[in-house]
This record gives sequence, structure tokens and C-alpha cells, in this order.
Amino acid sequence: MDTQSSIDVVLPSGQKIQYDHTVKVSVERPNRLRAERTGDLVDQVFVYDGTSLTLHDPAGKSYATVAAPGTLEEMLDFARQKLDVVAPAGDLLYKNAYEILMEHVTEGSVVGKGVVDGVGCDHLAFRTQLVDWQIWIQEGAQPLVRKFVITSRDMLNAPQFTVVVKNWDLAPAFSAETFSFKPSPDLQKLEFLRMGGDGAKAQ
Repeated sequence: MDTQSSIDVVLPSGQKIQYDHTVKVSVERPNRLRAERTGDLVDQVFVYDGTSLTLHDPAGKSYATVAAPGTLEEMLDFARQKLDVVAPAGDLLYKNAYEILMEHVTEGSVVGKGVVDGVGCDHLAFRTQLVDWQIWIQEGAQPLVRKFVITSRDMLNAPQFTVVVKNWDLAPAFSAETFSFKPSPDLQKLEFLRMGGDGAKAQ
């Protein structure tokens, strides 16, 4: 699938600045993921092959690789909790995405019908103590997520994160290279700094 996302950054003056990214995501369960992210703030390739996780910065000519757990869900938890790395559209990649999204929900409502990129959708809205979120789900026999909006009410001026999902392919054909990363000789190898200082982000 392909995604197009926007994130708000609130300046000290209170003014909101919006940045855009596009991501091409390939997933092969139970333990393969590739995400190629391009945009205003970051260009990055995220590769998980079932045993290791690699982040590649093409512009910076660098990469970092770390051993990772053996399932997609375990890897996503590991990356978020130990490395402070969030995979693009990560919440939507879990097998139990519904349970994760609904865990702290206090209110929910059906907004009505909507259209995202020409596709008819059901538009739903939910609230938690600190976050509002909306989701647009494709009508019909394939209830695919088409749009997702998160509003952070606990932050100044309630910045939003929006992702629009396009080009769903439910029967993809992957090559052996899709989920592998072979660094070229000109790339600098970096190390991840883990959360808590024991070894977080590639530096």
C-alpha cells in the first residue's frame, strides 16, 4: 500500500506548520516489512527481514542495523519501546489493530458517509482522555482503512497527524530483495542508541 501523511508542528508562537510525507509499505506476514518514506522532514528506508531491523538514510549515506524479534508485532513493539522508532502507519499494521486503537476509547460516534480519493467510506470518530481520532473505512466487502486522523488535545493548539492510504494490493508478489538490505561500500554504518541509555535512535 501507499500512504500520504501530514503532520502539524506547533511553533513557540503558536503557529502551526504542516509537513508532508509519502510512504510505500510492503508487508508479508508473519515477519517481513519494508517501508520507503520520502518527505519534508525525513527520507528513510525501514527494512525488517524477520531477524533484523535496518534503517537506511539515503541522503546521509548511512544505515543502522539491530537484531529484532521474530514477528511483525513484536518488532513494532521493540522498535517503539527500545529504539524510539515508529514504523510508518505502524498502528494499522498490527493483527490486533482494532483492540489497540480502541483500548482507551471513552466515546465513539458515526459521523456519516464520506469519500476518500473517490472511494465511498464510513466515517467514524472516537475520543480518549488526551486524543481524538477519526477513521474512514471503505464500504462494501473489503473494509479497508482509507484515512486516519489523530488530534493531540494535550498539546498546544491540538496538532494533527493525517494519513491517507492508497493503492491497496491484497495479493502482492514480492521478490527476495524486497525485505533484504545489502549496504553498498560507500555507506557509513551507525549504531542504535537504546532507550534508557543502554545501548533510541541511530547516531
